Order: sequence, then C-alpha cells, then structure tokens
Amino acid sequence: MSVNGKLLANRYEIDKIAGRGGTSVVYKAYDIQAERAVRAIKQIDKSRTEEYDMAKLESALIKELYETDLSNAFFPNIIHRFETERYFYIVQDFLDGESMGNMLDAGPMPQKTFIESAKQICSFMKFFHGTGRVHSDMKPENIMVLKPSKTLIDDGAKLKLKFIDFGTAIRNATGVTGYTPEYAAPEQYRQSRLDERTDIFNMGATFYHMVHGRKPLKVYSDNRMMTSQERFKFDKNISTDIKRIINKCVADDPEMRYKSCDALYKDLCRVERHSSVRWITFSFAMTVISFACAGISLYMAKSLDKKNTVERYEANVNKGNYAEAIKLDHTNKDDIYSKLIQDFTSDSRLDADEDNFIINEIKSPDSIKKSDDNYGRCMYEIANAYWLYYSPYEEDTSGMSEDEQKAYNMRRELELEKSRISASYEWFEKALNGKDLRKEMPDAYKRAQIFLNIGKFYNDIDRMEKEGTDSQEFYVNMWKNIEDMSEYIDESNEVVSVRVCQTLLSMISRYSAKFRQNGVDAGSQEKILEHINKKVYQGGEISYSNDYARSIAESFDTEAVRLKLEMAYADE
Repeated sequence: MSVNGKLLANRYEIDKIAGRGGTSVVYKAYDIQAERAVRAIKQIDKSRTEEYDMAKLESALIKELYETDLSNAFFPNIIHRFETERYFYIVQDFLDGESMGNMLDAGPMPQKTFIESAKQICSFMKFFHGTGRVHSDMKPENIMVLKPSKTLIDDGAKLKLKFIDFGTAIRNATGVTGYTPEYAAPEQYRQSRLDERTDIFNMGATFYHMVHGRKPLKVYSDNRMMTSQERFKFDKNISTDIKRIINKCVADDPEMRYKSCDALYKDLCRVERHSSVRWITFSFAMTVISFACAGISLYMAKSLDKKNTVERYEANVNKGNYAEAIKLDHTNKDDIYSKLIQDFTSDSRLDADEDNFIINEIKSPDSIKKSDDNYGRCMYEIANAYWLYYSPYEEDTSGMSEDEQKAYNMRRELELEKSRISASYEWFEKALNGKDLRKEMPDAYKRAQIFLNIGKFYNDIDRMEKEGTDSQEFYVNMWKNIEDMSEYIDESNEVVSVRVCQTLLSMISRYSAKFRQNGVDAGSQEKILEHINKKVYQGGEISYSNDYARSIAESFDTEAVRLKLEMAYADE
C-alpha cells in the first residue's frame, strides 16, 4: 500500500519508506510546520513491548545527549515523539547518508581518511564518557556517514559522522551485558565490570575494520575465547603506527590499553602530523647509521624531523594553507588561527568539513590555551564564525526556479538558526574567559556576554518549559538581553545586522505570548519590530547591499511575526 502523501500527527507528510527493521519502519517525511523540513520518522509497533520500551528510553537519551552537546556535532536531533493507539513515533533530523558498515563493504579507508574519522570517533566517545556512561557497542554499523563529498577510495575524502543506536548502553546501565562479538572486549564476554577502557577496545576493533575493510574475528570462536593476537591479524600494507595504535586499544589486559580517549586522540594526532615526513626522516637516519654510531644518528634524525616540520609549517603559511599549518604545529600562533577563520568564512559559509576541523584540531586538543596572550580574541572570532556563517550542508539549487530557491532558503535558515546559536554558545563562553577580550576589546566583550545569554536561553528554554521552571524572572532577564541585542540592528557590518534581526524576529515570533505573560508590554516588542523593518526595508525593498545578508533577509516574514504579536495581545 502506498504511503506517499499520508499525513501523520497533522504535521508530517510521508514521502516514502526509507528503511525497515524487524519491528519498525522508517519513513522520509516533510514537516509542514517547519517549511517542509526533511525528517526521518521511525514507527514502532507498541505490541512489541520490549522494543517499544527500549525505543522510548533510547529516544529520550538521544534527545538528552543532543541538548547537552552544544556543538551539535555527534547526534541527530529528536524533533518530536508521539503515540497512537497502535504505534510509537520518533521524529528526528533526516540523516542523508549511510552506515559506515555499508561503506566499508566497498573496501578499506585510506590512512588519511581513517585518521580523520578515528579522531571524530574519539571526540564522540570522550563526550559520551563525560556524561558518566559506558557505550560498549561501538562498531561501524552504529556510525552514520553524512554526504561524503568524495568516495572512500579517494585519499582526499573527508567524512562527517553521526552516532546512532544506544540500546546496549541503556541495557548495560541496568546490569544486562550486551555486545557485538566481532568488536567485543574479553571482559564483555566474561560479563565483568565495564569501564571506559572497554569502549577503547571496541574503538580499536572498529579501527581495524576501517583500515582492513573486514571485521575482526569474534571474541569467542572454535569453542574458546580468542586472544587479541589471534583476532587482529594485520595486512602488510598497514603502517606500523596504525598497528601500534590498534594493538594498544585491543590489548587483552585493560591496564595495557589507552587510559582515556584523550590519550588515544593525541596519539592519532601525532601519527597524522608526522606521517608525511616519516619516510624522509627514516631514509636520512639509515644513511647516518652507516657512518656513525646509533646515538648520533638518533640525534640527527630528530633534528631533521624538527627542521622539516618547521619548514613545512612556514611553507603552508606562506601559501595560505592555514589548516595544514595548524595540523603541523598547535602552539599558540593566534594570527594563524585568525587567518584560518577568515579563510574558512571567505565564501560566507562555515561548512561541515570546516566545523569538523575546528572541533578536532582546535577544540578537542585544546590547542589554544587560556594563558595565551590572545585567547579571548581567538575564541571570539571562532564564535562569530559559527553564529554568522555556520551552514554544515547545502543542497545544489542551480536547477531550482527563483521561487523554489527562495522557499529553500527560508526553510534552511529556519532549520539552521538554533544550530548556529547553539554551536557559537560555548565559544562565546570561552571568549569571556580570556583576559585580553575584556581589557583590549571591551565592546566585543559586551557583545559576547549578550550573545552568550541569548545562546543560554536557546539551550535552556525547551527543558525549562517541560519542567515548568521557566519563571517570570527568567523571561524578564531574557527580555533585557533582547533589548540589549537590538542595539546591534544598525551594526555597520551587514551580516551582523541581519543575523541580529533574524534572531530577534525568531524570539518574538516564538515567545511573544510568554513575554506578555511575564510583564513585557506590547509596545516594547512592537518597537523592536519597527526598528527591524526600518533597517531591513527601504521603499519596500531589502536595504542590504551584501549578497549574503540579502539572501538571509529574503527569508524574513515580518508580517507573520507581527500577526503572532497581535494575537498574543489580542484581548488588551
């Protein structure tokens, strides 16, 4: 029976069946209450009690994790959960991609792609451990690869990963041990106590699959428990460094594994940084060894490595390859970080690959320290890049008509607004911790404080409304921040101005009734709307000359916002 066009919850228009499981169906659908944003809707038969209960627990956990992860780097967003008499539905962001397990069927990853992906997995697991949980089922099938720009066989491929399926983590929390045999640690089979080192083993087994294109052997085979030495046999083409990292991850004795994801991440970075110069260093060392003692050769090899790295760093900077320069040297060079951000946003967009680079090369290794002279300014520039330009994925609109492009732009801006503000939130917070920002850039410090408060509102409001803790004081304080933000409507930088207008319109549209209930008069909200109209429109036309600012302003519907405001105060 065709499901195309069927409407669920009076809101979601079904497009097609995107997948099936043993007890569930996943639909691709359009959210008609969000400018037809694309959603994935999982339908679970409630007669399957165990699956139904697990779906409720897992969707609640994913929602919690998504809201905790301020960078929105790791999880799909759970938009909505609802039930009918027969089914339970979970609505989330539509992940346009496929599982890493499916992709590896085509063959192993090249080393460069592997290291980039392994670092993302490390960053995710560090975050997950930070919530006090053990995952215990990391494997390629639980990793979604989103819109790869190139194929896996291309060594230039950069993959964006999302993480799914936390059923085993939930079961483990209740004392029920679960695992996948090919990726399991010995303690999982023995049903011993699990900790972070168990996840590091699972990650090592996953890394093995990534570089070989095949699964490792099961933890229990031929009627006995296998040792890691038996399970993980390496092909000759696998580099010594990669073998060393995987072997340390999958040591049978947990005490011999990496102690934390941080330690594993740093080791991956070292391999990435030095892999391209290792052969030169090795060759030179062999030549020296033929003429001198081992001590002298070691000294000279290290000197060459250091010299080569410095020369490559300077060459990349001179060519404007700031990302490559930072990979070689993470020491504080704030001017290079500033140039990197300018380079990333020169096309008026901070895309998924650039977001991934910032997370893995700047945030995760904490490469800019609070003690650095320009820490606050660097953090502020990164925060602004996310707030102004963050747009991880974008469709090709070249074949669309002008009206279709406008509709797409409106839908995309609506979807991205919360993501932009949430992604910038933690960077504004870091910026305020920099002594240099308060001292040397007081205006930037003031703006960072206002935008941080707006970001905190976005991050807290859904939870507070659900808990009933959104007090009058909360909305009064928030309105004060909105009024402070409105000072930037006339900002000379048109991109800043249009983003301020966009945020203010959104907040009045969504919360005008709440503001009214908590003592904000209609005149105060109308004043801001009028200010926006005067700035954005002149003679009925958009006033911005900057093309990017104009494209954002085209997504505004100020009349709809005014109508919502009038409805909020209709009985006055």
